[in-house]
Amino acid sequence: MKKRIVVSISAGLLLATSFVSAEDTLPLNAVNRANEVIDAALEAYGGAEAISNLNSVARKSHFTTWATNQSRSPGPPWDENEQMSFSAIDFENETFVGKNKGSGGGFDFNGSQIIKGEEGWQVSYRAGTVTPIAEPDFNNTSGPFIRVTAPLLVKQLQSRRQTSHWLGEVEFDGRTHDVITLVMEVGPALSLYFDQETHLLSRSERVLPPFGQVDYRFTNYETVDGIPFSKTFKLYVNDQPNVFIDIKSTMVNQSLEKYTAIPKTLEMVEAAPPAPTDVEVQEIKEGVFLVGGGNTYAMFVEMDNHIIAVGGTAGIPERIKALREVVKDKPIKYGVMTHHHNDHVLGVPAYQAEDAMVLTVKEHEAVMRAAATDADSLKLQFVEDKYVFDDGDRKLEVIDFGPTPHAKHILMAWLPEEGILFEADHFPNPTNGQMAPAQPVTKRMAEVIKEKGLDVKIIVGAHSPRIASIDDLRKALALSPVQVAQNKH
Repeated sequence: MKKRIVVSISAGLLLATSFVSAEDTLPLNAVNRANEVIDAALEAYGGAEAISNLNSVARKSHFTTWATNQSRSPGPPWDENEQMSFSAIDFENETFVGKNKGSGGGFDFNGSQIIKGEEGWQVSYRAGTVTPIAEPDFNNTSGPFIRVTAPLLVKQLQSRRQTSHWLGEVEFDGRTHDVITLVMEVGPALSLYFDQETHLLSRSERVLPPFGQVDYRFTNYETVDGIPFSKTFKLYVNDQPNVFIDIKSTMVNQSLEKYTAIPKTLEMVEAAPPAPTDVEVQEIKEGVFLVGGGNTYAMFVEMDNHIIAVGGTAGIPERIKALREVVKDKPIKYGVMTHHHNDHVLGVPAYQAEDAMVLTVKEHEAVMRAAATDADSLKLQFVEDKYVFDDGDRKLEVIDFGPTPHAKHILMAWLPEEGILFEADHFPNPTNGQMAPAQPVTKRMAEVIKEKGLDVKIIVGAHSPRIASIDDLRKALALSPVQVAQNKH
């Protein structure tokens, strides 16, 4: 007897509503059915032997991207950008090459990342430098390319089928699909949609915090050396277009040696030490702390009877906990949210839990309330150009220095007596201190510093543990992008 059930997709993925038999809900049958789907997919993609022997793939692509929840304004239409990309993978030699050239969000980029087994390099053709990667990770680095290349996902299924389960049948684009899980070496689980007639992959889904539901679409297949590859690919975030990829060329089972060659004209610079993974507290000046780990940091400033927190990236509760080991007796009364991008409003619930007043601009009110635990009870203070805290001993100014190429409104925190500036997303500050030519966002920030007459001595930011000097900024501004000969693909 057939009955209608709701099948929950693992790892927080979407719920799929299906018509399946009651006995098919049993775990053993879910595994067996998944194996049937995988076998059919292997056959559709050229056969199990062809996929097993698929060792290398190299693809040149044109990307159109929409900065979903990352645009200059807090709502759609999202900013649109274009870039060219070249990606290549070799499983046997654990080699990956990813090259990108384009612009977006106030940044110009022209560089590559190369992983060759236990060695790796970050290449900046714009700066003319190559930096060894301290801890190369083939699986993490190649994962995004695998997830947008259907035959490589099938190859993953072939080797990891024991972890796959059948979740049910769904209608997608007017056709019936089987949905099975894929648990890769790294990253959240995927749900994969295979067309029951063609047995080709049409769609995959995953949850990617803080962005939300990520939906991949594979379309317009062509056969390359007996294996079907989709020529076009679309990625949606929460049902909104995020990335459209037009594949210009695909090569399989070719040597990647020429793609991993580093131009001799590049300058080799010191390896960038990895940012600490544990949350650390650095006292920049007395009562001024940079707290964070990985690539997310906040600044906490002691006033006479309270603390002002600046920054809202991931992990604010852990950063508050670490601060409490140093400053135990003062409440956090204010939390400054630099801007509206979804990776910079994650701290709103933490500041709300502290009963703190959240500082933002009026134009970002809806985003802040949406990020809050309780939108109605969130306490907001709007900044119009500048908001000044002054307890008689210490002054902190919160300045809206927008518009910039990154955001129409964005807040910096300025301590005039100490000469300390906290910024977010405008001054790339690598952990090895190797300054690159200033980005458009950096140039705009420097213009604001000059226009407002700020006597900056120290710069700290939301994405680096390194305490930079004003000389670091001057060096970046003095550098010009260089022209470096690159391999043509």
